[in-house]
Amino acid sequence: MIEQYRVYDRQTLAYIDGGIIRDYSIDTDYISNNASTVTLVEETQAKKGDIIVGLSGINKTFIGAIIAVDNTKKQISFKHPKELFADTVINPFKYTETLGYKFELIGGLETVLRLAFITTDDAKKRLPLVIEKRGVASGAVWTDDSDTLSIADFIAWAFDSYNVYLDFDIDFAENKLICRIVKNTATGYVIKDNIKLSVPTFDKNELPNYNKVVIYNKDTGAILGTYYLLTNNTITTSSNNANRLLPVQTKYVAFEEDKGYTPQELAVSELQGNIYNHCILYKLSKEQRLVNPFSFKYGDGVSIIYKDREYDSIFTGLKYTKDEPYITCIFGKTRIDFTDRLKQYIDKRYQKK
Repeated sequence: MIEQYRVYDRQTLAYIDGGIIRDYSIDTDYISNNASTVTLVEETQAKKGDIIVGLSGINKTFIGAIIAVDNTKKQISFKHPKELFADTVINPFKYTETLGYKFELIGGLETVLRLAFITTDDAKKRLPLVIEKRGVASGAVWTDDSDTLSIADFIAWAFDSYNVYLDFDIDFAENKLICRIVKNTATGYVIKDNIKLSVPTFDKNELPNYNKVVIYNKDTGAILGTYYLLTNNTITTSSNNANRLLPVQTKYVAFEEDKGYTPQELAVSELQGNIYNHCILYKLSKEQRLVNPFSFKYGDGVSIIYKDREYDSIFTGLKYTKDEPYITCIFGKTRIDFTDRLKQYIDKRYQKK
């Protein structure tokens, strides 16, 4: 089936251009947010900042924010649509005196996006956004006291710490960009090593950076509680629990009584998700039908069984090209590829300047 693309203006969603895709290299990695590329048959009127949508027949195959157009090579480069939000706002936590206090993250993220792209008085920055919310993420705590807030950093933190991600679509009937803020709690997916061409690659960091948290009073130093991470990504106060992750790696965390959360809530915030500090790359043949990689959502809990060992992880992205016979599924929060890790480091340094 012929692959096609459409390009729309980011503010009006007016049709700009479209045509046939000759080749493509797609990278949907939510953590590294690398660029994808499509090679076209003809030159395009698209420009940086526009929204690109891929189509195979009537099915949408991708949506992204264009970061570069090269008509010499007849190529468009784009990233996940969250790239539309790569800007800063005044730090609402610092200047409303809620820094370090517990808040509900889904609503908090909506507030930041509305402040930056809906109610802004900058008409050129305004986006035709409709924000939808899926689930609840209570107990979030933002502690960065910078004068400004990097929205990209905030979005990355929401996924890394609380499994909250952004999903996008376009409502052409209303000419609106739909942004769904999703708290993912889905688990139970299993990938076994009997799938054709499935050759997983594991990084060397298969264990969390820390699996034990000691909460202490910031003013007195008194120990308020000790919590342990279990293999199912829950916590316990029992040091003798048979499902504790080992070897022991301890982190001490200061507790402030007036911030609105309990020592246990703070421990959950610190520990949960830390179990996914690894990277597993799994190449799935395009011909196999046992697992549909395009059905995964960011943050889906997955058990990967390989050589009689089970690895618990979460889905974080796909990489694939037109001609390769396989699709690479990415699980976990660290990155094997050094260039991905370097890019994450550079991005974070740049955003904080």
